[in-house]
Amino acid sequence: MSNQGVFVSLNGNIMPKESARIPADSSAVRYGTGCFETFRTDAGKFFKLGDHIDRLNRGIDYLSFGQIAPVIENDLKEQILKLLEKNDLPDSSAKVRVQFLLDEKSGYNVDENPAHSVLITVSELKPQREMVSLATVKTIVIPTSSRPTELKLSNMLHYRQAWREASQHGANDALMLTQDGFVAETSIANLFWIKENTVFTPDTACDILPGVMRNCVIGFISDQLGLNVQEGKYRLDELNKAETVWITNSVREIQFVRSIDGQEFDTDSEFCNKLLSDFERLKEEKLR
Repeated sequence: MSNQGVFVSLNGNIMPKESARIPADSSAVRYGTGCFETFRTDAGKFFKLGDHIDRLNRGIDYLSFGQIAPVIENDLKEQILKLLEKNDLPDSSAKVRVQFLLDEKSGYNVDENPAHSVLITVSELKPQREMVSLATVKTIVIPTSSRPTELKLSNMLHYRQAWREASQHGANDALMLTQDGFVAETSIANLFWIKENTVFTPDTACDILPGVMRNCVIGFISDQLGLNVQEGKYRLDELNKAETVWITNSVREIQFVRSIDGQEFDTDSEFCNKLLSDFERLKEEKLR
């Protein structure tokens, strides 16, 4: 029987997940002071791992006011590979989550040399067969002026709320807008669509979390497919005129959207097939 998901790594020590503990009075518990990265590994190889570690370290620097040393990519990779082996997943596709937890105990004050923890979990990644259905929700994205949206901070309850709201409408993800009513992102991914050979995606002025996969796909579509990519502010009616819509994140990679608020989109065109096949070739070249 597979041990997948049974063991975790806490501060470099592999242990049963039931044994992993953090202080009950830490600011990570009280206020959600932490940041994380989620990505996949395929048979022990990684895609854009350095980009994820860079963003994780920017989150650590932000939370600790530069008092905590950055995570070293090679050290983290070694820990992940050992954890995959322990969970019987070395040759599988797996979802990896690296969670940084700040263990300050003084409320809002900044501790000198604050304690912290790094928790790594892995789980088997099943193929995504279901097409995405989106529902536009009332929960909006948080403005960049209130939090650095380019970081994956632990306190992301607005995404959780948006996803639950969408599920009440029978959808499996939420389409979130800005406070000014522009299309932003989904609760788990960045958003793209194509119309008349031009690809559109909300830009960072829409308070999105600009994902590692989003940035990769923008470059890939422009450089490899030769299509124009326009980043901008778009209303729902512009999205509704799309021919094909898809979402991107580092676990699902590229996943097509079947419908938005009941309106259906093409998910099996020549463009869809080329986008997926060409991306898979690019990924195979870049896996490390």
